[in-house]
Amino acid sequence: MKVCGIELKGNNAIIASLSGDKDDYEIIAVKVKKIGLNDTKVQEDIRSFSKAIVQFFDEMNFDKIGIKARAEKGKFAGGPMSFKMEGLIQNTDYNVEIIHGATIRAKLKGISIDSSAIMKYQEEALNVAVYLLQ
Repeated sequence: MKVCGIELKGNNAIIASLSGDKDDYEIIAVKVKKIGLNDTKVQEDIRSFSKAIVQFFDEMNFDKIGIKARAEKGKFAGGPMSFKMEGLIQNTDYNVEIIHGATIRAKLKGISIDSSAIMKYQEEALNVAVYLLQ
């Protein structure tokens, strides 16, 4: 199985990809670690982000794609840019699951995840990907 975990942070979709199953998986080394959206008011930037996401999904042919949910209100609410990115990702022809952070933490409790092969900023996306394999 091939899965993609995504965390939306600032103006970036941070990505971690895995292949395997819940007991034996490996991180897929890809050049794409994040895809950015420069300006939500510029139609060409929106199209560029959308095209880059679809192209990445097409190239990788994922079985599952998950996005870590962001708070919709309150102190830690996601910004308008991340909501737009989420909508663009969900609007692809791929099935995309939105997963609450507490759900991810509960499912991964007690599971040791080796994140040495990725960048530090990709760890939350990796958690989403590992969750998708469980």
